[in-house]
Amino acid sequence: MTREFRDWTATCDNTNHCVAFGPGENEMGFVLVSLAPGPEARPVVHMGGWGLEDGEGSVYAEIDGHRHAGQNTKMDEEGDVIAFNTPSAQLMNGLGNGSFMALRRGDKQIKVSLGGAAAAFLWIDERQGRLGTTTALIRRGDRPASSVPAAPAAPRVTVAAAVSQNGLVQDDLSPALLAHPKVKDCLATSRKGERFEPDVEVARLASDKLLWSVPCGEGAYNFTQVYFITPADGTAPQLVDFPTATGSYDELINSRYDPKTRTLFAFGRGRGIGDCGRMGAWAWTGERFALLNEKNMPSCTAIPQDLWPTTWRAIEG
Repeated sequence: MTREFRDWTATCDNTNHCVAFGPGENEMGFVLVSLAPGPEARPVVHMGGWGLEDGEGSVYAEIDGHRHAGQNTKMDEEGDVIAFNTPSAQLMNGLGNGSFMALRRGDKQIKVSLGGAAAAFLWIDERQGRLGTTTALIRRGDRPASSVPAAPAAPRVTVAAAVSQNGLVQDDLSPALLAHPKVKDCLATSRKGERFEPDVEVARLASDKLLWSVPCGEGAYNFTQVYFITPADGTAPQLVDFPTATGSYDELINSRYDPKTRTLFAFGRGRGIGDCGRMGAWAWTGERFALLNEKNMPSCTAIPQDLWPTTWRAIEG
């Protein structure tokens, strides 16, 4: 579940792991607060962005005149991230109640908006049952941390055993697949002469079951695929609907199935550098593709992918 509060966004997944984040000016930076569920959890803060590399010294945060120094790491060739694994009460109070924030390095700075941070923190506190406790992000009180509810259990997904792909012919679609209305819709954008481009891919799900990946459109950095399951002879195609945290999709972007791990991964980029978009992984259970994990970053503000909010998580086993 995701909510927007002025310049800030808050997301909590199905197990109540929550993240709140706000943007730097010109989409060049960010501040992000993550908080796991349960009574023992404490917030972790990351800040960073591009454009500070020419400054001298280490990157630090300044909120209303107070300096906050964390652990500096490189995000990429041009970006920097500072982490606060045990943020101080002063830092958290500044994020929730401050009026001016900037990331600085020497004479370089990135201004970061705090507008909406307090409301985002309050929403997370309500979701996790922290209001009035000593562990609340914004509205702390005297209630002990032990009064915070435990995390909801993540669903368990049993992944089917891998099957041999030997002898599987990589070829164009069967007549039954070519006649499917969805495939016909894809032909106009992905057919080059007598073949699809890129090629159709097929994998064996079981001795009597095949998975087909069919190209269905492309852009500058996003390539769309649809998937079908058929018997071994390619007849009776069934379009695959992939569950998500909020519904389902019958089209995936930049996706690929791995028959060794029985998982299918997709990553739709919000822009070419990949600092925003949606990614997910599904596992074949022997009957269906079950959602293993999903991350969504709606804002293109230089946030590294490993910090993106999780919208769904499951346990393999």
